[in-house]
Amino acid sequence: LKLEEDDDQPPPPPPPPHPTVSITAGNSVTEGSPATFTISASPAPSSPLRVDVSVAQSGSYGVTTGTRTVTVPISGSATLSVATSGDSTDEPNGSVTVTVSSGTGYTVSQTDGSATVSVSDDDDPPPPPPSVTISIGDASGEEGLWVTFKATLSEAADHQVKVRWESDHAYDLDPYAIAGQEFWYMDGTLTFAPGQTEKTASVYLNDDSYSEADEVFRVRLSSPQGAAIADGEAIMTITDND
Repeated sequence: LKLEEDDDQPPPPPPPPHPTVSITAGNSVTEGSPATFTISASPAPSSPLRVDVSVAQSGSYGVTTGTRTVTVPISGSATLSVATSGDSTDEPNGSVTVTVSSGTGYTVSQTDGSATVSVSDDDDPPPPPPSVTISIGDASGEEGLWVTFKATLSEAADHQVKVRWESDHAYDLDPYAIAGQEFWYMDGTLTFAPGQTEKTASVYLNDDSYSEADEVFRVRLSSPQGAAIADGEAIMTITDND
């Protein structure tokens, strides 16, 4: 018996088309909250579909960047959550971007292949520089006694103000005094209580028994707290008493 081919038999059905994968972004988030994305496959896959994506960030929000794999179930969509970290540093707002990569068993949407979630910073900007300033004035004293200088605030502050001070050489001036011989090296801290605008401190001047010209040294301010230094250097003059 000879079997003849039936040319009228219909061809087998074509394989189902690969689903097209797209991604949409969730709402904007604040640093420390996760950025969420929805990855969709259309038509829905007949079996779970592994989709490769690439994660990137703009700014510095602790995002783990690079490639990830998301499994889209037969329902047709999956959620991807990308963690961000909070900090105490004021910084510009940023974003998290997820892009669908090419892979096996799907095509990437030409219009919705990438999505971005904005990330907002939640830290306060640094405080402005203080409006209160500190200045120190020149002074003079007789050898064998103390020279007393005055530091002044530009205005009364509603908070405590501190500033360090120290005596130092003035080698660029003539004639200059030498620490340990003509004056003592001394330092300290001036503390202004709220409402105070003036504070004084003194440096001891050594005595001698010979006639000489008046000599000079410096007192410098440093390390202010609660104010800025406007004039932090003053000349102390030692007057001769011989």
